[in-house]
Amino acid sequence: MASITFDKVTKKFGNNTVIEDLDLKIEDGSFTVLVGPSGCGKTTLLRMIAGIGPQTSGKVLIDGQDVTRIAPGKRGVAMVFQNYAIYPTMTVRDNIEFGLKNNRVPKPERVRLVNEACEKVGMTQYLDRKPSTLSGGQRQRIALARAIVKNPAVFLMDEPLSNLDAKLRVQMRVELIELHNKLNTTFVYVTHDQVEAMSMADTIVLMNNGKIMQTASPSVMYRDPDNLFTARFIGSPAMNVRKIDEAGNVMGFRPERAMIGLDRMNDAFAVQGVVIAKELLGSVVNYSVRDKEGNVYIVSTESEDFSVNQTLWVGSLLKNIYVFDGKGQRVREGVPAYAQLLDAVRRL
Repeated sequence: MASITFDKVTKKFGNNTVIEDLDLKIEDGSFTVLVGPSGCGKTTLLRMIAGIGPQTSGKVLIDGQDVTRIAPGKRGVAMVFQNYAIYPTMTVRDNIEFGLKNNRVPKPERVRLVNEACEKVGMTQYLDRKPSTLSGGQRQRIALARAIVKNPAVFLMDEPLSNLDAKLRVQMRVELIELHNKLNTTFVYVTHDQVEAMSMADTIVLMNNGKIMQTASPSVMYRDPDNLFTARFIGSPAMNVRKIDEAGNVMGFRPERAMIGLDRMNDAFAVQGVVIAKELLGSVVNYSVRDKEGNVYIVSTESEDFSVNQTLWVGSLLKNIYVFDGKGQRVREGVPAYAQLLDAVRRL
């Protein structure tokens, strides 16, 4: 296992600065997910750890050692890519032991390592098959086994599930969590999918435009966002938001904390609107309600009682309202501005 530290790291591509003076500590043995929209810098951070896209300035340390001048192959990391990067003409066994052969690992040791890795990822019975005869999930397991045999201190994964269908992605998420528990080592995982981040990580690093917006556990990230970007990015459906005033202050509430009904709610933000969409998603119904100002609110509820084009009230209890200042920063209970903003919400 190993911790990873970014110390005042900057990355430039020509005159374009994509990351500037970034500090981050990834804990030893954690399953850390770097998440954010495309182009936010998450894969750039991963490549810095691997040594295949070195930083322009600053330090990257693995287990306390500055690895800036250490070759990628000697950093004790293994990377699993989105496209698997497996050899179609080789068997599963040959793909997994290819790197071991190049490093002149003796055959008995190769056999042991390959067998142990395949057992961990459930590929033992496919050792003599060609990748073309296997499913996408099984090909991904080949890539994982090839990483495992290197016995790395750090596993790096760059959107490894993005080529799989939705059902298989769910299955592979569970398998990766189990694999992390078996190996008891540091995983750094990149994705743009917040559902993947929430379901897999013990620590999420949320990025936007080369900056870290928040680092926290999934629970804290969801329930206690530091800023409006985090509040909107984490959670599906996204948080309902609307402006409070001309100063740009904003309020928000989660769809599952929203209320909907024929009568106005007491001690709550409430607004009248028209149902413009009704989505039945198994045990949950998502209603989209548009008010007279054009704001659209999503309500997640078990009730199927309402219909499209129906006029009703939508809102949320004041205790479930989040407020943000004009710069998008969270205003928390206990500061004077919080009470003032909540009073403004009451008057909406």
